[in-house]
Amino acid sequence: MDTAGATQVLAALEVIYSPSSTNNDRLKSQTFLDRVRLQEESPFWGYEIVLNNSTNFIVKHFGLGLITHAMKHSWKDYNAEKRITLRKCIMELNYRVIDEDPRYIKEKLAYLWVEVAKRTWGEALKGGDPTEELLVESWVDMDSNLTELWGISQASRELALIIFRILFEDVFLLDDMIVLKRMTIIQPLCVMLVCPMDVFAAKYKFTEKWTLFKANQEGWFSVWINELNVALTEGNSTYVIRLLETLKTCLNWPLSEVIIKNDVLSTLLQCFLSSIPKAQSMALDSMHILLTRPYNNDEHYQLVINKVFDSMDILDKVYGDLQFNMEDGVDESKYPIIKKFVDMVSCLYVCVFKVDNDNGQIEKYMKLVLRATFHPSLIVSGLTLDLWCSCLRNDDFIPLLDRYVLRDLLQFAADALIYYEQIEDHVSKKFMDIDFQSKTDYQSFCSSYRKKIRDIIRLISCVRLDYTYDWLNDRLNTYFASPYGQEILSSTFLNTKVEPYLSALSQFMIIECFINGCIRWKIWYPSTENDYDTKLEDILQKLEILSNQLIALNIREPSLLKKLVQNFALFLTMLKDNVLFMLLEKIITTATLDYPGIDLDELNEKSEAVRELRYACGIELNRMALLMPESLKAIYPDLESVVARIMPNLSYHEKISFESFLLTIILKSSLEGKEERFSAIVDPELMAWSDKGTVVGLSDIPWFMERLGVVQIAEYFQKRGINENSNLLDIPIDEEGKKLKNDLSKRWQTLFPVRATRMFIHYSMQSVKKDEEFKMLQDLWRPRIVPILPYIMRLLYQLTAYHDPDSWVDLPVVVQSFVKYSTVERFWEAGASNKSKDEFIDEHMKAMQTLRDFADSVGHIVRYTREYTLLVISAISSLGSVFFEIDEVPDMLLDSIAIYKPGTSIISPGVSTHGWKHVLNVAIRPILKNCPESCSAKFMPAFLPKLFKTLDILLCEKWSGIMNDNDSSAGPRDDDEVTEEILEENLLRQLTTVVVLMLLDCIGQVGPNSKQKLNTHQVKMRKIIFTDMNTLASFLKLLNHLISFKDSKCSFNAMLIMKSCLADVLIKDESVDQFFSFEVMKTLLHTLVSQNTYRDSFYEGMYIFTVLFLTLCREYTSTREYLFELSHGYDIDSLYDNLRKVENYKNQRALMIDFFDHVKRANGSVDDTEDSHGAVERKRQEKREANLRRVNEKLIQKHKDPSDLLDDPATENGAFANLFESA
Repeated sequence: MDTAGATQVLAALEVIYSPSSTNNDRLKSQTFLDRVRLQEESPFWGYEIVLNNSTNFIVKHFGLGLITHAMKHSWKDYNAEKRITLRKCIMELNYRVIDEDPRYIKEKLAYLWVEVAKRTWGEALKGGDPTEELLVESWVDMDSNLTELWGISQASRELALIIFRILFEDVFLLDDMIVLKRMTIIQPLCVMLVCPMDVFAAKYKFTEKWTLFKANQEGWFSVWINELNVALTEGNSTYVIRLLETLKTCLNWPLSEVIIKNDVLSTLLQCFLSSIPKAQSMALDSMHILLTRPYNNDEHYQLVINKVFDSMDILDKVYGDLQFNMEDGVDESKYPIIKKFVDMVSCLYVCVFKVDNDNGQIEKYMKLVLRATFHPSLIVSGLTLDLWCSCLRNDDFIPLLDRYVLRDLLQFAADALIYYEQIEDHVSKKFMDIDFQSKTDYQSFCSSYRKKIRDIIRLISCVRLDYTYDWLNDRLNTYFASPYGQEILSSTFLNTKVEPYLSALSQFMIIECFINGCIRWKIWYPSTENDYDTKLEDILQKLEILSNQLIALNIREPSLLKKLVQNFALFLTMLKDNVLFMLLEKIITTATLDYPGIDLDELNEKSEAVRELRYACGIELNRMALLMPESLKAIYPDLESVVARIMPNLSYHEKISFESFLLTIILKSSLEGKEERFSAIVDPELMAWSDKGTVVGLSDIPWFMERLGVVQIAEYFQKRGINENSNLLDIPIDEEGKKLKNDLSKRWQTLFPVRATRMFIHYSMQSVKKDEEFKMLQDLWRPRIVPILPYIMRLLYQLTAYHDPDSWVDLPVVVQSFVKYSTVERFWEAGASNKSKDEFIDEHMKAMQTLRDFADSVGHIVRYTREYTLLVISAISSLGSVFFEIDEVPDMLLDSIAIYKPGTSIISPGVSTHGWKHVLNVAIRPILKNCPESCSAKFMPAFLPKLFKTLDILLCEKWSGIMNDNDSSAGPRDDDEVTEEILEENLLRQLTTVVVLMLLDCIGQVGPNSKQKLNTHQVKMRKIIFTDMNTLASFLKLLNHLISFKDSKCSFNAMLIMKSCLADVLIKDESVDQFFSFEVMKTLLHTLVSQNTYRDSFYEGMYIFTVLFLTLCREYTSTREYLFELSHGYDIDSLYDNLRKVENYKNQRALMIDFFDHVKRANGSVDDTEDSHGAVERKRQEKREANLRRVNEKLIQKHKDPSDLLDDPATENGAFANLFESA
């Protein structure tokens, strides 16, 4: 570029960055610069621009950008001479680095150096004896060049460190596509760079030509460690940080001899003692890596462990120095280091029994961890809890714990078992804003923290039962003698968010943990020991005394009494007949306890607390019946009389609980006259299904709405002058409205007998152990279920139709408006709702005093009934052939959930995204699992194709808006609209996850070489799905679309399912093979070349594509022709031949990456502003940093259990069923 050209570039940059420039001028200047980048000589112009503008960093960065653009887009087209010239230009620019260069300029210079190295360094090592020219092209003297760069100046030394860091990140940590193609050369070269030559020679086989690539015989690792030691002594914090940044990238892969020889641990400990926060943080990460990396021999690992434990005094001092005064607030420089420090220390427990010559170091270690456990931050404390749980489960650890920490740990756990969320100004809340993004995240963590605390108390109770019992008695006596305890014993209702309620609840939770510890003792203590029976008898005596003491407590507070009742049921699991009648009497008395002045039909906190107490009593009674039916059989007539006497005072739900209790005793014991007794309880409830009012109410939607009470509400609205334009939230409810609402609430309790049906079947099918019992239950239920099943399905249909606006067209306008209100699903979700949870609850409470409460209540009962109807169907399916032998069931069920518009493939909006998630979790998944083998050959081919097709239509329609959301011209939208979109997308991802989980239930993810085995259900389902063409076609179509959706977690898991199917379905049927050729391979190719959306899925997808490519290209010319067209003319025949010649999959992968890169370029995915790894420079750097964070997290968390990719509390298998256990 001549001087005039350079001047033009400078002028254009000035226009772009000048605040006074117009947009038009900026656009013209940018267009000019874009043209400059496309010129063939642009990299050399860039070199001149950088060279001649050493202090103008904006211009300098642009010049480096020209070189970067050429590297990415033109390097392949350069001949050897041009490549060497460009390399020399880059080297010279690196040599000319100055102290004033900002960090981003140094990063850019280093990036260019590494980009050349990744493409050429060591290429001559691939073949035989290289020529001198080939050695030059392979940058044989790069190590020498780096040594020269190291010696020029402080700035160049920092630059050399950045070069090494980026090189090692790209080679060992990141999924760099260029490196992947040259992995077998470039990785050993990096190892050789950092190692002494003798260490490298002892581990690697190599030829003499490899030595030409090494200049520093001692290796760079020792250079950096020596420099780091000096920098620490001198207190040169900037240099310390730069050295650690590079060292941290090369701790997990070099030969362990290098780690030991250079005594890296001692240097890291000195970093801990420095007052440089960032150095401390990186040193902690580095030590974590050293403790979890593989070692060449056990001696090296032993040396590392011994060194760490011998340094326990240093670690204790470091932890002490990191503490800060909470009165001054959280020290934001120290606190992150404390968390990292405790996380690192907590993983050391696995090394305790590997330490040589204890010398008191283990005691110091355990007391250091205990100090961290006492930290006021729940996050810091929580990092240690898994350690204590693991140690308490390991019998070898127990003597150590007993000797050093157990008593203090028990006291801490008991004091820590509290509801932090409810306690105002608790010290832990000072960390809340730093550790949690939202209040919900904090509450969720508190729940998890309590769970671990409970486990610690339970485990200590088990392994040191006598001590814990005495300690617990002292604690309870002290508490109930205190003012708080006395207030508990004299109060009926308490504020559940403050003391003394919270401390009392804590005591009852500790009792629960103790009982669970006793239950565990029976399993933990060897039954072969001579004193087992004696010890067990002593434990039972202790428990009986404790249960009697608790029964004697005069507690009336409903929420505390509920917890006490749950503890009584736990006592029974150990004490059985000893206390059965006493506890039974206590629970029944509690269930019918009178609370004067409390109207249970009202919606307030006190009424709700009493209702929940009664629900809990019902559940525990049923649990007792399941646990001890024979013991209860003896007093069955008495129980029947008691239940009959109290029935008039019970609500409908409570009656069902007591009837279920009696039914369970009948079915699970050896009581005579089962059928008559069964009929007396069940038939009166089930008759409601064929009742005339029910049948008419289910006949069509207007009758259904009348049965719901919509007509009465409409008449009331008409009286109040309400029309379709009225805002119900602004109109208060009057006395007449309250009376109507109260009457409707009572009607809704018995609207349809779904709860009774579900509860009776559910408890019938619990703990079925013998085939004879199962057949007896089938015989009892078959004549009752078969006649009512059409009504149950019809109810489900009407509940779905109720939510479809097309069902309302013939209704009056005001009724349509009301029904529309009632179908709105109002729920709060963290991260998606624009209101806080408290604001959402406040709005809901306000709505209860307005006419909108009618709509909310009708909507609630409709959704409640639908979801309970799904539970009924799920329960019926547990009866096996009773359900699955009915020919009409597959169509009846699907037609009740997915109502298609006549003559179309459009599914009625009667089930929301949220609703579909529950349909699958609550009904469909259990139905698929419950289908007996004798019925599956008939049921599954009739059910699965339509199910898969429906889910495919549904998901494709819902995902289409997100997949095609590239319209930047959309107008502005308000917060509520954006919030709704975010919430709907979040719900869609949850639904998609559940669909994947359903396919996992059926197919699994077990590949041909996997150590995991398919379960019996999966073997059966695979056989059905893979052998029936209709089922297979709909399954593959759904799976293919799941791979394509923009949900990396689900796409990845769908790929694993696809991978596990290949061996069973390929080359069996030509139409299936054609689907793989023209649909699946197209989907995979689109997914794999997309702009980093599916990085987690990349390797699995590439493997599947490679298998399909080799298999189908061998069999079908049409596959080759289609791929030729799809790839814009890539030589498919040569690719196939080359892949066949290569046996190693890693080398096959390199060939496939070339193919993908070609397709990416041909599709225009790589253009002037975007490359294959990101968009512009800023986005590239952000993405690189994000990937490095993810990799580093993996490096320092190797000691932790892997998490389930689909582990999502919003999609748990039993989430919904469990929700209704207490209802």
